[in-house]
Amino acid sequence: MTEEEKQPEQEQETAKSDRGSKLMGDMMKGLRDFGSAALDKAEEYGKIASEKAEELTKLGKIKLDIHQLNRSRTKNLSDLGELVFNLGEEKKLKDLAKHESYATLIQSIKNLDVEIKEKEAQAETVEIEEKSEGKE
Repeated sequence: MTEEEKQPEQEQETAKSDRGSKLMGDMMKGLRDFGSAALDKAEEYGKIASEKAEELTKLGKIKLDIHQLNRSRTKNLSDLGELVFNLGEEKKLKDLAKHESYATLIQSIKNLDVEIKEKEAQAETVEIEEKSEGKE
């Protein structure tokens, strides 16, 4: 085979090589674009997950506070019941309103009721915010 006959074969091989390089370059560009888009989506989902975790933590703390306030209220009611029982046993129930523990327990229970209602309203606000943000 002469040099002139080999030249078209070499040109064909070069053309094939150029097409392969272009195809490989296009594939690499596509992979980079895909990777970039995937990274952007991952960052977006990470932010959303972080915000949700923060909301849930906030709501969990409020609910824990409500639980602790309810426990304190229950204890005060128990102490009040014990006081009434003991005064009843001693036939001094008519002096109940004058007893200093009675007034203290009643005021504490009223204060706890107010705090519990405030915390429940706070929890409801957080839940409403969470639901409205979830719909967007």
